[in-house]
Amino acid sequence: MSGRGDDPFNVKLGKIFAPNGTGQFLSLAGRVRHAARSSSKKRGGGSRSRFAPRAEEMFVRRIVVKVSLVKNGAAQTASLNHHLDYIERDGAGRDESKGILYGDDGISPDKSGFAETLKDDRHYFKIIVSPEDSKDMLSLTGFTRDFMRHMESDLETRLEWVAADHYDTSVPHTHIVLRGKTADGKDLVIPRAYISRGMRELAAELVTKELGYIRQMDAAMKLAAMVPEKRFTLLDKSFVTQAKDNVLDLSAGPDAGSEAIWRLDMGRLKRLGEMGLVEKTGRRIWKLDEGFERTLRRMGERGDIIRTYQRAMTEAKLTRQVHSDEIYDPFDAKAQTVTGRVVKTGLRDDVSDRSYMVLDCTSGEALYVDTGGASNIEGVAPGMTVQAKPKSITPRPSDYTIDTIAHRSGGRYSVAAHMETDKEARPQFIEAHIRRLEAMRRAGHAEREKDGTWTVPPDYLKRAARFEKSKALAGPVDVRIVSGSPLKKLAEMMGRTWLDEQLVLPSGSDAPEGFGQDVETAKTLRRKFLLDEAVISALSEPITSEHLQTLEARDVADAASDISSDMGKPFAEMPASGKISGTYVKAVNRPSGRYGVIERSKDFTLVPWRETLERNPGRSVTGDISGHSISWTLTKGREIS
Repeated sequence: MSGRGDDPFNVKLGKIFAPNGTGQFLSLAGRVRHAARSSSKKRGGGSRSRFAPRAEEMFVRRIVVKVSLVKNGAAQTASLNHHLDYIERDGAGRDESKGILYGDDGISPDKSGFAETLKDDRHYFKIIVSPEDSKDMLSLTGFTRDFMRHMESDLETRLEWVAADHYDTSVPHTHIVLRGKTADGKDLVIPRAYISRGMRELAAELVTKELGYIRQMDAAMKLAAMVPEKRFTLLDKSFVTQAKDNVLDLSAGPDAGSEAIWRLDMGRLKRLGEMGLVEKTGRRIWKLDEGFERTLRRMGERGDIIRTYQRAMTEAKLTRQVHSDEIYDPFDAKAQTVTGRVVKTGLRDDVSDRSYMVLDCTSGEALYVDTGGASNIEGVAPGMTVQAKPKSITPRPSDYTIDTIAHRSGGRYSVAAHMETDKEARPQFIEAHIRRLEAMRRAGHAEREKDGTWTVPPDYLKRAARFEKSKALAGPVDVRIVSGSPLKKLAEMMGRTWLDEQLVLPSGSDAPEGFGQDVETAKTLRRKFLLDEAVISALSEPITSEHLQTLEARDVADAASDISSDMGKPFAEMPASGKISGTYVKAVNRPSGRYGVIERSKDFTLVPWRETLERNPGRSVTGDISGHSISWTLTKGREIS
C-alpha cells in the first residue's frame, strides 16, 4: 500500500516460493497438495521427483515483511518523531508494557539523537518483520539483530537502525527504522528484488533455522485444524483463488495423491455451508457468498476487536447501552452514517495496517469503527466530533456515462463521442471522465488507444463495482471531521459550526442518551450565545440557512482582518460565479471550516479549501466557479481539481 500517513507501507506478503527454484508461488495448501502428488508419483516406482528434494516434503516458515521508503525533509521530521513514539508506545510491549527501543547491541539507543542523525538524510526506511510462528521463537530481539547483521552482509555496508518488538496483536512482530545512508555516507539504495523477495527469504531462513522446517505431515495437520475455524483460513483463500464470479467448480475431482487434502476441502465446504457462507448448486459446485472473505475475516477478528473496544471504553470511563452490535459494519445494506465524539483512535493491526476509532455516537451507543489504513484517520484525535459514512461500492455516475457512450460507439469512449452525446458538457466534466478511465486502466479495466480513444469492455459496470468494492475494503468508511473543538467550546464560537447545522435540523423524537444528551445541552448553550451576539432575536427563533450565512460571513470577516494585517493587502470577497485567479498562499482553519488564501497583485480573497490546492503552494491557479463548486487549474491550463 502507498499513500499518506505515518505508515504508508508497501505490502509484500510473506509468500513461500516453490522449492524447485522456478520462482512460482505456492500457498501452504497448494504446497501440501503439490507434495502429496509428488509423493504419490514416487510410490508408483518412478524416479525421484524433481519437486521433492527430501523423502518427505519440508517447508520453510512463513514470514510477512513490509518495507516503506520515506522521503525525508523538514516536513518529515515530525513524522519520524511521531513514528518513533508510536513504536515505543505504552501497551505495545510484553504484558501491555511500553515498547522498548533497541539497536544492534545491548545499549538502549538515543531516540532523539537517532532522529537528529536522520534529519538531513535524503530518505529512510520503515520495515515490519512478522514471522507467522513468532510466538514460538526464543527472542524477537535476538532474531532482529541477527536479521540486520545478515542484511549488512548482503548489502555490504554497516547499517544504522533502531527497532521495537510489538506484542499487542495476535502475531508478535518487529518495527525497524533504518537510516538511508551507507557507512561511507552515500545514500543507501536497496535493490527492488531484495526488498520484494530477498529480505523475506532471509527472514524465513533465520526462523526456519531456529524452529526447523515444517514437515509435510505437520503442514497437513495445520490445514486440518482450519476446517472448523470461524475465520478466513488458507483453505478459504484457495477457494477464493479458484472461484470464478464467486462460483467454485470442483467437479473435476481430486488430483492423484491429493485425496487427503480433497477431504479437508470437502469438510471445510460443509462447515461453510452450515455457516451460510456457501451454497451447493450442483455436483461438487458451490456458490460463495458475496461477502465470503470479509465475513470470515470479521468473525476471526471479532474477539480482538471487542477487547480493543472494551479497553477504550474503560480508559475513557464510559458506559453505553449496546443497541445492536458494538462493531459498526459499513457493508451492511442498512448501514447509516454515524456521527459522534472520538473516544480513541489507533492501529488494531499494524502489520496489516488496519486502523480504528471508537465513537461515542449521537444515537446514545458507542461503536467500534474499522477505518482501514492508518492514513484514513490522519488528523483525527480523541475529543473531536467526526462523521463516518459507508464507502460506496456501486459504480460512479461517470461510469454509467462512460458505459452508455461506449455501447453507442462500438465499445469505444472518446471525447468526440461524449461531446456528441452531451453537447452542453463542460471541458472539466469530460476531463473528470478521462481521469476515471485512467484509474480504471491502471486497475486493468480499460485500455487507452494511441489515437486517444478508450476501449471499454462490455462488463465495464461490473468491473467498476468490483473496483469500488476493492477500494472500500482498504478504506471502508469516509471519515469527515465536523468539529475539531469540544462541544462546550463550540457553543461559544463565532462562525458557522456543526452545532448550528444541528439546530437547523428538526429535533428527533427519541430522548437522547450519552453523547446525544451532551449535544442537546450544547445546542441550548449555543442558542444563548447566538442571542447575545444578536444573530437571533429570541431563544425560540428557528435557525435558518440565512443565520448560517450570517455566521460564516462574520467568521470570514474576522479571518480576513487578521490576514490583511499580516499581508498588508485589502480583502476582496470571492465572486458568486465566473472565474477567480491568483496565487495559492496557504490554508487557514476557522470555526466555519478551512479556507484557502488566494493572493492577487492588489488584494487577496478566501476560497473553500480543496486538497488539490495544498499540492500547489505558491503556484498561480485559476478557479471556475459554478454553483457551490470550484474547478481549479494551474495558470498554464493543467487541471488540478
